[in-house]
Formats: sequence, C-alpha cells, structure tokens
Amino acid sequence: MPSAKPRRILVTYSKYSTFVTTTLEYLLALKNFTDYQVDYVHVTHNAWMDFNINDYDVVFQNYCARLCFDGYVSPHYQNALARFRGLKILAVQDDYDHTAILWRAIRRLGFHVLLTCIPRDNWPLVYPESELPGVTLIQGITGYMPERLLNSGRSIPPLADRKIWVAYRGRDIGAKYGRLGFEKYEIGRRMQEICTARGIPCDIAMDDKSRIYGDAWFDFLASSRTMLGAESGSNAFDFDSKLEEQIKSFTKTNGRPPTYHEFKHVLDPLEAPFDVGQISPRVFESAAMGTPMILFRGKYSDAIEPDVHYIPLEKDFSNADAVLARLDDLEYLQGFADRAYDRLVKSGDYGHRSLARMIKATIEEEYPKRGASNWLRLPSVIPRQSPLKRVFRNRFVARHLGYAEQPTELPLPSNAPSAVGSTRRYPMMRRAWRLLPEPFRHRVMLALPPVIAQISRRYH
Repeated sequence: MPSAKPRRILVTYSKYSTFVTTTLEYLLALKNFTDYQVDYVHVTHNAWMDFNINDYDVVFQNYCARLCFDGYVSPHYQNALARFRGLKILAVQDDYDHTAILWRAIRRLGFHVLLTCIPRDNWPLVYPESELPGVTLIQGITGYMPERLLNSGRSIPPLADRKIWVAYRGRDIGAKYGRLGFEKYEIGRRMQEICTARGIPCDIAMDDKSRIYGDAWFDFLASSRTMLGAESGSNAFDFDSKLEEQIKSFTKTNGRPPTYHEFKHVLDPLEAPFDVGQISPRVFESAAMGTPMILFRGKYSDAIEPDVHYIPLEKDFSNADAVLARLDDLEYLQGFADRAYDRLVKSGDYGHRSLARMIKATIEEEYPKRGASNWLRLPSVIPRQSPLKRVFRNRFVARHLGYAEQPTELPLPSNAPSAVGSTRRYPMMRRAWRLLPEPFRHRVMLALPPVIAQISRRYH
C-alpha cells in the first residue's frame, strides 16, 4: 500500500532499448540522483507483471516503452497500470509518431503528468487540453549531458593536434521525418562535397556501415577539430498515421521509400504550423569533449545561441566558405569550445542530475493532488488470487513460457532472460514453444489468461 509521501518509484521501460547509452543513463537518473527507492521493470513484448504494481507510489514510464505503437507495450502491464492508484508519469520522445494513438493511450491509462520535449509554444497544437484534460505537461529535452564523461579521466587533445578538421556521421532517413530529418543528411552530403573540393581534411559519412558507437564515438570526437550538426526531432506530425500510409503506398508502388523532395508537397502543409527543432545528445557530447560545433542555424531547445556557442552554417550553404576559412584560427575555435562547455557542461543545467531534480519536484507537487482523499486507505485493486489461479496464470503461462517480470534494482540488458523463471525448468516445453511463430505465441498468450481464470474460478 502506498505511503503518505512518495517513496517507492517504479520505472517501466523496454529492455530492448537499454543498449542505447543515452536511454540507459536517462533510466538511471532517478536512481542516481534522488533519495527515492527506485525499481525497474521491463513492460514490452508481452511482458507479464508477476507482482502487485500498487506496492509503489509512482509509476514513471520511460519513452522507450512507446504507446503510439499498438501491441508494443504489454497488455498485461497496461491493465495493471490502468488500475494503479498512485501517480502516473509518462515521458515521451518522437511525439510526431501516431500522435492521436498516443492521446488515446494517455487517456485510457490515466496518466497524470506528461514529460515532453516539445517546446511550450507548440503544446496547444500537439497536446491540446481537449485531448488531454487534466494532464500536467512539463518540458524536457531529447538528451542530457552525460556526467560519466566528466569522471572518465579521458584526455581531451588540444585542437592543434586534431587532424580531422570537419567531422560528421549521419544517414538518409527518407521522407518520414520531414525537413529536419532531411537536413541531418544534407549537411553531411553538401559539406563533404565542399570540403573535398577545397582540400579540407574531413571525415564525413552518411552510411550505416560508417556509424560509430560506444567509446569509439568519443575517440572520434576527440580527434576532430569541428563537428557538424543539425536540429533533432521532426515537424512532420503524423497525427492520424496518414503520412505513414502514403509512404507505404509509395514504397509498394515504386519498390523503394520516397525521398524528401519527392514527398515535399505532402510534407510542407504538415510541417508549416510547427517549429520543434531540439538539441540532441550529440551537442552535449561535443561540448564535453571540447569539440567546436558547426551547426545549421536553429533553436536547439533555446539551450545554445549562434555565434556564441556554435558556428552557424546557413541552410543554403551560402557562408560555407567563410566558415571553412576560419578553421585554422585555433583561438577563434577554442572560444566556441569554451563557451559551449561553460553553458552545457559546467553550468550543471543540462545533466541527468537536473532531469532527476525536475522529475522529483514534479512528483512532490503532483502526488498529493491525485486520487481521492481516502485512496491511501483503499485495499489493493488487484484481488487476491487463489493458489490454483496463481499457479496456472502466473507460473505456468508466464514463467514457463518466459514472459514473467518482477522489479529489479537496475534496468536489464536486452539479452537478459525474464526476471522470473529459469531456462533450466521444462527445457523441452520451452524449446517447443520457441519453435512456434512469434505472432501465434502472442495470440496464445493473450487468449489463455481468460480461459484459465474461468477454469480456476470453478475450483476457488
């Protein structure tokens, strides 16, 4: 039963996203920087909740457990969450994907607080009060300064020793993400052409094979005199999934997905009302590694300013030669690196500690408001199960088939087995079950519980 003050926080997530360092650090923010008791549970891919969710005071659902995709978040978890009596907080990124489906999920599950990266002046368009009555909106950003870099002991080479003058990694993500998505590819494509033509030492690539991960990414940053970049996010809000349907239709007809320019006539009206360009984790990483940034001029969540924290590049590349002409002026470049470091790193305003502080302040403010005045005295909304029902429903169906989950102290890696159950028990049954097609297994999992519950009631 929840306590009079919020103490126990359950963070729900998808373990298949924890390989992304920025997601894992976001998940750990409340654990590392608050005094709450924080547990974690994986809730996607038909995960079965083998515990009482009402033992917690607050559920904080991470953005990687995406409700905008039907069937991705476990139905069993959603049923438990709908009956949860504490404070419900949802963090969202990629708000432009299936936005109307997200609205319906927020209403159906009864979330009280929505943490979004969308700038405040766009809230009436993206999250109108008519769709989310009574929901409190708070603003975050798509990524935060990774504190681990400050304590890693990693050396930062002086700019004079960096042999790559212009660096970048991007990719062509097609038409779906509109102008902002196109710009993340175009800045690399055009600057690669310009640098090559002028003999500027560069390492720019936009193919998947050239992508860099983990510590190698920070080595790449530390070897680069400047890093290119563009705003993150998308202005192409696909509220009713019609954009996705049009892209699928084009792909089926032409045997390939459309390019941005081929869909520009469709995208322009969708994007016109919005301006949600956001700062990305790459900006913080560059600042931490002392790498000056050459960025398309933009808002960047109002965290940085052109000609102060980054060297602005016009989107028509009209000033590209002027920008490249200053790359041998090390004092000029160092000024941008120092000011970006002071703003994004040294200030402490953009680290995961600040994220945890904001979430904690929201919990302390919102927790007393939510629920009936006597809800703390209510019994658990999950009825006590008969032994037979528990054996059949939880142990047989969930544990032996590998879906049961219990809270853990830390997020699980993607290759971790279910938190409950042993692969050594009933190995032949498990092996036979895994041979069945996954869609069929999911249908069976959804169909079995009502049948088993009906049988168990006869013996209760």
